Amino acid sequence: MLITAIKTGFFKAIKTVIMLLRIVLPVYALVVIIRYSPLMPFLQDTFAPAMGLFGLPGDAIIPIVTGAFTDEYGAIAVMNQLVLSSAQITTIAIMVTMAHTIPVEAAIAQKVGLNWGKFTTFRIAMAILSGLLVGWLGGIFQW
Repeated sequence: MLITAIKTGFFKAIKTVIMLLRIVLPVYALVVIIRYSPLMPFLQDTFAPAMGLFGLPGDAIIPIVTGAFTDEYGAIAVMNQLVLSSAQITTIAIMVTMAHTIPVEAAIAQKVGLNWGKFTTFRIAMAILSGLLVGWLGGIFQW
């Protein structure tokens, strides 16, 4: 029985690793390309004022948007490519936790009878509010 449990757990772990690699590796590669392309300075300059409200640099928009459209693992892959403080990582993580995989979850919300627009707006609003709060606290305590 123990051997069966170990064998089952091992194969489930392998499936999970493969699933995560299918998400993380392409996102990571795309971010590396963006980071060293002329697009990165444009994104940094464009989003720096908005990201500054959260105590984040302009390039922090990339893991936030990645997390909103994929999941937390995509955001983690992107954050790995950026130079961020502990407070900034925490702020991004909180925001992505509030608003991740929005297209998929909006579709699910609609299927179960929720208004997908209100559902999505609420999640984005909570991500913004929590990001402002955590960013402000990170600025105070300088983690």
